[in-house]
Amino acid sequence: MNMDTFMNLGIGVIKMKRSKVNKLLILFVSIVFLSSCTTPNKEVTKIKFASYDYPWIFAPVRKDLVENNISGAINKNNNIANIKQLKNLNYLESGRLLQLNDNYPESIKFYDLAIQSIPKNQEESLEQAKKILLDKNTYNYYDIKTAYNIPDYAISFLYTYQALNYLKTNDVNQALKSLDSLDTAKIWRDEQELIAGGMKELAKEDLDRNDITNDNLGLDSFKSLKSMLEFSAVIPNAYGNPMTYYLKSLLDSAVSKNYQESLNDLENAQKYTVGNRYLDQTANEYRSAVIGQISPFSMGMGRIVVFYEQGLVNIRKSAKANLDLGNIGIRKMEFPVYKTKYSFFDPKRVTISSGKSTLVDTYTETLLDTTLYAMKSLIESYSKVVTQNVVIEAFKYDYDKNFPLGGILGSHLKFDLSNTDPKRADMRSWLLLPNSIDLFEQQIDSGNYTIQVNNVRQKIDVKQGKTTLLWIVDIGKFKKVYYFIF
Repeated sequence: MNMDTFMNLGIGVIKMKRSKVNKLLILFVSIVFLSSCTTPNKEVTKIKFASYDYPWIFAPVRKDLVENNISGAINKNNNIANIKQLKNLNYLESGRLLQLNDNYPESIKFYDLAIQSIPKNQEESLEQAKKILLDKNTYNYYDIKTAYNIPDYAISFLYTYQALNYLKTNDVNQALKSLDSLDTAKIWRDEQELIAGGMKELAKEDLDRNDITNDNLGLDSFKSLKSMLEFSAVIPNAYGNPMTYYLKSLLDSAVSKNYQESLNDLENAQKYTVGNRYLDQTANEYRSAVIGQISPFSMGMGRIVVFYEQGLVNIRKSAKANLDLGNIGIRKMEFPVYKTKYSFFDPKRVTISSGKSTLVDTYTETLLDTTLYAMKSLIESYSKVVTQNVVIEAFKYDYDKNFPLGGILGSHLKFDLSNTDPKRADMRSWLLLPNSIDLFEQQIDSGNYTIQVNNVRQKIDVKQGKTTLLWIVDIGKFKKVYYFIF
């Protein structure tokens, strides 16, 4: 997405790339104008919450986890679980903590609650977008009062971690079913464009009256956005997850012996990595198997695979941009961003030994940088985020001038004119995701071995024609090893 294309998204969907989305937008806007506003019920929370505070509210949970105090992390997370603006997000955080604490049935329940909030098709997406558009809290000037909607990159991790839960409860078929749901993550991206277009239609009278157009916003001067666009250009989108595709390829091979499907999964994974020799190595093994109509395993050999999750994902930051709102003038707005300069983990040493003999001595390679995917996803949401902020400013200005507010929301919106500070950025994101994930893969003779990855040591079995998977989580002092053979 270049800057010119992005500018067209700045105050709504001016030019949509997909004709399907255009048709959905027309249908969506017609639904909106036939609907009435909804007023959410008030809910008292024990902890004062503002969306821009989330990384600091959640910091004690991350700190306890890093210090290997998983019980403390769970307890602190429970203290913020009642905040309604965090409900869906807390399902993700709770599911992850319970999983790391070996409580897989409860983790499945929380992840299922999160999955229930995700649109599975276009009809459900339209319904969710309509509710967001007609919620007066969407246009609250002072803080984000709306629910957290799980973005595409988080959806892909959600289905992957749910698959891990099912593997730990010996339900491989359910694990595969979870991984098969990955494609629904792309629905979220289209929904952002629908919401942006719907907001523009709802506020058309106010935008036109104040001569606000995409041409004069000035987003091309927003340096943080430009940096994110350039940095994230290495991946095509945020909803594809190479770890998910790689895991799915292993399970497809083990369950159905569908090596072509496994190869398709691996080729999908390759689209989302900036070169990983282990991924390429596995893909070549399956490519040879498909071409030769043979097993992807050499005679008498099995495969060792290591997923190495390390650290915790970077948090969102905020940056201010000056936008030109026509007759309203220049307005300073605050948007969520990710810094493009951050530290990366070094590759981890891998040794495989049998008795006193060291058979393998090498290093992992990065498969996935989670912050990169979070950044790409955030950019995909900017059409909605920017439009929302511009529309709020237009409504607030017209309210100040005693103009009738446009659209069906007009009679429901009120503004405190004494508040002139820019609206704070929404800092909510899934903060228990890993910083990055490394991959190692090696075929080896069947037998018993000791593998050491960084400072994690594990005895393993390798069986002919099967994959031994070590899924390692390394977060500060907290260490966890999931061990599978399939």
